Amino acid sequence: MSQKPTRAVILLPGAVNFEAVMASFGDWFQDAMVIAVDKGIDKAEALVTLSKTREVAVDFWVGDFDSSRRLEISPTLYREKVSYPVEKDEIDTELAFSLARREGVDQFLLLGGIGGRLDHQAALLFLPAQYPEARVIHTDGVETLYFLEAGKEYHFTPPVGATVSLIALSDLCGINLSGVKWPLVQHDLEIGSGLTYSNEVITERGITVSMKAGRAWLYLLPADSKRSL
Repeated sequence: MSQKPTRAVILLPGAVNFEAVMASFGDWFQDAMVIAVDKGIDKAEALVTLSKTREVAVDFWVGDFDSSRRLEISPTLYREKVSYPVEKDEIDTELAFSLARREGVDQFLLLGGIGGRLDHQAALLFLPAQYPEARVIHTDGVETLYFLEAGKEYHFTPPVGATVSLIALSDLCGINLSGVKWPLVQHDLEIGSGLTYSNEVITERGITVSMKAGRAWLYLLPADSKRSL
């Protein structure tokens, strides 16, 4: 990379629909730092094939490598391997975030990590709360989450019929949500409430969402997805 990147792609363990990811986020792979987290290195070869612009798939391979010990990974797929002990205070994804932040990164695209162990899933959901100044997107190519900052207005254009959920990570104040079956106007929400789950996009113009205070994910799931509880 000729200049310091401001974006990082984090490859996590778990399945990823790379064709869908490239269709929505393909521009990230032109200039972003790429960090593989432990077994997430298994996506490196697919990344090189699909991106077509990267000479080396992964800039940093980070973790304690407990889940990747049986993988055979060519050293040509990564630039640097950063090892940590199994017994540590942080999860591997936190280590990847910290490394990227030290390099000046403030935008993150997390690939994978959906549908795995519940404790790790919870850790990933709350991870952006540690980095409120960072923009974070988390997707596996089917389910996509966008971390929302208070005081900003966001516009998304998912297809009509897509599922929309607002996942509160704290109490939320002054939520505005339009373009959905059940809109909200200046609504306050306590953390843990299910009121903002399983809404539905009703217009091709897309949806608009904002809130005055709090932290939350906006969750999107295509209407044709087979995923359910």
